[in-house]
Amino acid sequence: MLRWIMNIEIQTIKKENYEIAHDFQCEYLDDESFQDFSFRVECNPDLYLIAMNEQELAGVCYGHPSNRDEQAIQLQGIAVNLEEEKGYARKGIGSKLIADFEKTAKRLGYKKLDLGSADDVKVEKFYLKNGFQPSELVAKNSNHEEYERVKIDDYETGKKVQEQLRMKYNPDEVIFIFQKQM
Repeated sequence: MLRWIMNIEIQTIKKENYEIAHDFQCEYLDDESFQDFSFRVECNPDLYLIAMNEQELAGVCYGHPSNRDEQAIQLQGIAVNLEEEKGYARKGIGSKLIADFEKTAKRLGYKKLDLGSADDVKVEKFYLKNGFQPSELVAKNSNHEEYERVKIDDYETGKKVQEQLRMKYNPDEVIFIFQKQM
């Protein structure tokens, strides 16, 4: 059971929060113009969630329908404010954002969530803790061009293959692709 030290409310983004969410997203996740951000959010408004502590943004979670699988939602980004003095990190806010995102996806008729993880063990463990399973590894260069994509069956095997891909290509990153059936 999560213990809430603060009054965090997960909600669908509203226009009055676009600016703070855009700034937060650009700092922690994807850097895009405000115009592109607004257009993307307005195309799928139910798929952009924010975590608010009264009037302060504590985190975001967003995605879009998958281009590869009509039954899947692509979880594009999730982040929680990591400023130490705010005290939001490691309080269950990210897990709550994912749970609410999953409920929204189910309500919209989707059957699974897909995502590409950051090349970071803590992030990978976060997704595993939240019920995601690894399905592939992707080695990429700094321009996000793929060297190789490899199917995997489990995380431990994936970690070994990840190291092999690093040795083979010296890529900028080797990321796990995770899935979750709903």
